[in-house]
Amino acid sequence: MQLEGISTGEKFEAVIETMTPKDFKAVKKDKIRFDSFDWNQYKNKEVYKLRLTTDETILGLMCLKDHPGEGINAIEIDLLEVGVENRRVNKKLDHVAGCLIAFACRESFKRGYDGWIFLTPKTYLISHYPAAYGFTYVPIRTADRPDGFMELNTRDALRLIKKYLD
Repeated sequence: MQLEGISTGEKFEAVIETMTPKDFKAVKKDKIRFDSFDWNQYKNKEVYKLRLTTDETILGLMCLKDHPGEGINAIEIDLLEVGVENRRVNKKLDHVAGCLIAFACRESFKRGYDGWIFLTPKTYLISHYPAAYGFTYVPIRTADRPDGFMELNTRDALRLIKKYLD
């Protein structure tokens, strides 16, 4: 998978790996780059990091939740955060979030869920996820998802895997 330099268009090889205890300590110390969530609360969960193959610096984080059976059969992106230097209009590298989301899609296929994933977006991202990644907003409200959720189907999961991982 590759990230792209915004100013130069240069391609950089990246990898997604399971977070280690050492990684959680590094993220906790780096409150400037990862300032939105307390990732230590996710130490015992399925958390992945994205980094360049040439550098140990963590560029993005994602926590996945497996939902086998339960009438769901999908993977939930419980939490996703991109380092502050790669967010919005001033970002240096593009495709960090896209690679993480595509990785979740690939995991969904591996687990027999046909690529189905879902997430509960922050209010200001509800319009971003459909435009950028093909998610569909589902306004069904539940106690743990009062604003509804967004889902990605098989076709769009395959498209993201091809775009970001292949």
